[in-house]
Amino acid sequence: MATSETKSTLYPKITTHIKEVSLRALHHTPYDSSPNPIFQVIKTLRYKLRNPDSPEQEPTLEPIPIVGTVKLHGTHADILVTSDNIIILQSRNNAVLLKTADNLGFANAMSWKQPTILRLRDQFLTRWKELNPNKTLSTELPITIAGEWIGEKIRKGVAISRLSRRLVIISAKINGAWVTDNDYADIEAPEDDIYNISRAGTYHSILYPEEPHKTINELEALADTIAAHCPFAESFGISGEGEGLVWKLVPYISDSDLWFKTKGGHFKPTFTPAPKKPPVDQAEKCELAKALAKSWCSEQRLEQGWDYLREKGIEQNMKGIGAFLKWVQVDILTEEKGYVAEHGVDEELLRKEIIGRAKPWYLEKYAAVR
Repeated sequence: MATSETKSTLYPKITTHIKEVSLRALHHTPYDSSPNPIFQVIKTLRYKLRNPDSPEQEPTLEPIPIVGTVKLHGTHADILVTSDNIIILQSRNNAVLLKTADNLGFANAMSWKQPTILRLRDQFLTRWKELNPNKTLSTELPITIAGEWIGEKIRKGVAISRLSRRLVIISAKINGAWVTDNDYADIEAPEDDIYNISRAGTYHSILYPEEPHKTINELEALADTIAAHCPFAESFGISGEGEGLVWKLVPYISDSDLWFKTKGGHFKPTFTPAPKKPPVDQAEKCELAKALAKSWCSEQRLEQGWDYLREKGIEQNMKGIGAFLKWVQVDILTEEKGYVAEHGVDEELLRKEIIGRAKPWYLEKYAAVR
């Protein structure tokens, strides 16, 4: 294993290296973001556990322990480190970040911390070997240190925005699999403003697949508590609002398809109830599309679209409006594809209504910031 004393290189031959290790597949840290993610998680788990000989028969699921960590309102930031000490920085929408093509200063800050990053990589790998003495560690796969880049002028309206900018480690992928966060909870580098999410505490609950509302009620109450008072900010002596929690099913920690988040306070998504009956004529289809666009074009989602332009280096002016509207449409139709298909939503009408709500928002936003 390469150590932090070995010569390191930042970004050499990036394009070739990305192809070699398939970074897009490796770095993705997904969370279900639908208004009721628990239902989708249960549906996904049933599908994964179905009997291939009787696929039409849904398995009965026993209560499942889940573990949660505080969700931070920042911008996603990943560090990939290879066995030959190549460090690659990524954001949610960019496979490679550079000081000249950055995401809110993350790449610039990390470019000065190469020895620290390599030391953290070594600590993760040493711990992994201690916990997995009978497994072989592949040198072909990089370790992913998934994080959230937080602090002043990154996001507003939360307590952590009053902190100086810093990276918070939220997960790690080693040997091609996401690991149990608690096993690595003490790995951080406070002297270099790299912290572990564990300092905000770990939360435990139960997922009741046969009684989902029992779980929903408990987790939403907890998310509201976090939203009212952020424990991560509190660990630095700052009081104020948080966002929510990220949950993982204990028996399936490495299966990121089963990760989900619950948000509280003003971050709580709007629930869209199913229509009482499928729309039959054009008037009903238009009415449904309009109601859904109103619900799904939330302020938070539109702000995400605005931020997507910044992250991709697209001008946030009239030149960028097309990319913005496309992003909003794709994001909604991807996230809500199950709802759209199940309830007979006219996709073209929905697209028109989405544009009808997103376009004036963009124009108002642009006018306010220019």
